[in-house]
Amino acid sequence: MELTEKFEFDPPDNKIEYSIKHKDIPLQLSDELREAIYYLLWYVPNIKSEQSQHNELLLNPRYDDFIFIELMKKMKLKDEDVLFTDEISDELIKPFLDKICTKCPKIIMTLANGETKTMALLRHIRNAIAHGNFNVIDNILVGFDLQRYEETTEYRGFFKINPSNLLKALRNILFDFNSQKFITKAFQQNGYYIASFQEKYEKSHEFELFAKKNDKKYAIDIKNYDYEKVVDKNFIKELLDQYEELMDGITPLLIINTSYLDEESKEELLDHEVIILDVKNIKKMMAGRDMVSEIERARKIKNSFE
Repeated sequence: MELTEKFEFDPPDNKIEYSIKHKDIPLQLSDELREAIYYLLWYVPNIKSEQSQHNELLLNPRYDDFIFIELMKKMKLKDEDVLFTDEISDELIKPFLDKICTKCPKIIMTLANGETKTMALLRHIRNAIAHGNFNVIDNILVGFDLQRYEETTEYRGFFKINPSNLLKALRNILFDFNSQKFITKAFQQNGYYIASFQEKYEKSHEFELFAKKNDKKYAIDIKNYDYEKVVDKNFIKELLDQYEELMDGITPLLIINTSYLDEESKEELLDHEVIILDVKNIKKMMAGRDMVSEIERARKIKNSFE
């Protein structure tokens, strides 16, 4: 599945009339929806809540489409059910204001500058819930993130999602999508034993993870830093100094946004037998392709000709 602009409106024959106003006060919530609301208001990452934790992975645009597509699968959304747009016009939102198909989940959302799709999803649903612009119609959660002015209403987001599927997506965000868990899963998909590095060895440089496959061992260093420019030579030198402290037989494996490395830095790392992976490699590993083995094989072939 991929994200395109093949958005489709609800089939006209399957629509029912509804109101965003709550008929019963207070609104009766299922256990699943109540739990989802708790997560949205207080616990999801990167929000202004004392209970929220920072999650770099969800803010990283290079992982954005991959993560959002995984969440779409949890919410049983297809490509034609999702639209991200610069603005939500009257023509776009009007078909959903009074009648909807309760069997057809949909998301229409705007993105703020630099915002990932996952964080936009959380923001729009949180805003709708917090301001009461939602209702439950035939067991589907319907909501609008909007701003009312004197004579107009600006729509910023619309969603209708099965609460059970929304909860699955929120649990996925809270418990599965952080850098270490994401990378751990990618390596496990390819038959690696993987554990916290600190549990195995104590060194001055704290590698995040230890990986082993057959007789090969790796120390995984995850760099999530958001650099404003290409890293300098001192950074590379410090890395190599730290990597030299590794025990014999353990290969350093650096996971970094490779756009922050110039060719000279890459060559220096490769000359010191450092394996470099970026987000594209991790995505391939999530699909079951062992990029570490491929890189090592390519390196071995190259060395045989030198």
